[in-house]
Amino acid sequence: MLTATLGLFRPLVASVAGSSRAFSTSPVVEVLKTHSGAKKRWRVTGSGLFKRGQCGKQHLNTSFSASRINRLGKAAYANKAQSKVLRRLLPNA
Repeated sequence: MLTATLGLFRPLVASVAGSSRAFSTSPVVEVLKTHSGAKKRWRVTGSGLFKRGQCGKQHLNTSFSASRINRLGKAAYANKAQSKVLRRLLPNA
Protein backbone atom coordinates (compact mmCIF):
# COMPACT_ATOMS: atom_id res chain seq x y z
CA MET A 1 0.00 0.00 0.00
CA LEU A 2 1.20 3.43 -0.86
CA THR A 3 -0.10 5.09 2.32
CA ALA A 4 1.73 2.61 4.56
CA THR A 5 5.04 3.37 2.92
CA LEU A 6 4.55 7.12 3.27
CA GLY A 7 3.92 6.78 7.02
CA LEU A 8 0.38 8.17 6.98
CA PHE A 9 -0.95 5.65 9.48
CA ARG A 10 -1.13 6.70 13.11
CA PRO A 11 0.28 4.34 15.73
CA LEU A 12 -2.23 2.22 17.59
CA VAL A 13 -0.86 3.23 20.98
CA ALA A 14 -1.40 6.88 21.83
CA SER A 15 1.51 8.70 23.34
CA VAL A 16 1.13 9.91 26.88
CA ALA A 17 3.90 12.46 26.80
CA GLY A 18 3.11 15.59 28.74
CA SER A 19 0.23 14.07 30.67
CA SER A 20 1.84 14.22 34.11
CA ARG A 21 -1.13 15.79 35.88
CA ALA A 22 -0.95 15.88 39.63
CA PHE A 23 -3.96 14.27 41.30
CA SER A 24 -5.04 15.26 44.76
CA THR A 25 -4.84 12.53 47.37
CA SER A 26 -6.99 14.36 49.94
CA PRO A 27 -10.37 12.75 50.64
CA VAL A 28 -13.33 14.24 48.82
CA VAL A 29 -16.22 15.32 51.05
CA GLU A 30 -19.54 14.49 49.44
CA VAL A 31 -22.17 17.19 49.67
CA LEU A 32 -25.60 16.07 50.81
CA LYS A 33 -28.12 17.70 48.52
CA THR A 34 -31.70 18.44 49.49
CA HIS A 35 -34.43 16.90 47.35
CA SER A 36 -36.12 19.89 45.74
CA GLY A 37 -39.54 18.22 45.52
CA ALA A 38 -39.52 17.29 49.20
CA LYS A 39 -38.44 20.71 50.38
CA LYS A 40 -41.41 22.29 48.59
CA ARG A 41 -43.92 19.91 50.18
CA TRP A 42 -42.67 19.14 53.69
CA ARG A 43 -41.83 21.26 56.74
CA VAL A 44 -40.14 20.19 59.95
CA THR A 45 -41.85 21.06 63.21
CA GLY A 46 -40.00 22.09 66.34
CA SER A 47 -40.27 18.57 67.74
CA GLY A 48 -38.76 17.06 64.57
CA LEU A 49 -41.96 15.78 62.97
CA PHE A 50 -42.57 16.24 59.25
CA LYS A 51 -45.71 18.13 58.30
CA ARG A 52 -47.37 18.70 54.93
CA GLY A 53 -50.53 20.19 53.53
CA GLN A 54 -53.28 18.03 52.12
CA CYS A 55 -54.38 18.07 48.52
CA GLY A 56 -57.90 18.29 47.17
CA LYS A 57 -59.05 21.65 48.47
CA GLN A 58 -58.25 23.94 45.55
CA HIS A 59 -61.05 23.27 43.07
CA LEU A 60 -63.72 20.78 41.97
CA ASN A 61 -64.86 20.41 45.57
CA THR A 62 -68.38 21.82 45.45
CA SER A 63 -69.83 18.36 46.05
CA PHE A 64 -67.76 17.88 49.24
CA SER A 65 -69.35 18.35 52.61
CA ALA A 66 -68.26 21.28 54.75
CA SER A 67 -66.64 18.95 57.27
CA ARG A 68 -64.58 17.32 54.53
CA ILE A 69 -63.32 20.68 53.21
CA ASN A 70 -62.42 21.73 56.77
CA ARG A 71 -60.61 18.44 57.30
CA LEU A 72 -58.60 18.97 54.11
CA GLY A 73 -57.42 22.31 55.46
CA LYS A 74 -55.62 20.66 58.35
CA ALA A 75 -52.03 19.47 58.18
CA ALA A 76 -51.01 15.86 57.68
CA TYR A 77 -48.00 14.37 59.47
CA ALA A 78 -45.54 11.75 58.29
CA ASN A 79 -45.59 8.29 59.81
CA LYS A 80 -42.50 6.41 60.95
CA ALA A 81 -41.70 4.90 57.55
CA GLN A 82 -42.12 8.21 55.72
CA SER A 83 -39.98 10.00 58.30
CA LYS A 84 -37.11 7.61 57.67
CA VAL A 85 -37.17 8.42 53.94
CA LEU A 86 -37.63 12.15 54.54
CA ARG A 87 -34.55 12.30 56.78
CA ARG A 88 -32.50 11.20 53.77
CA LEU A 89 -34.27 13.56 51.34
CA LEU A 90 -33.97 16.56 53.66
CA PRO A 91 -30.55 16.18 55.31
CA ASN A 92 -30.33 19.80 56.44
CA ALA A 93 -33.81 19.97 57.95
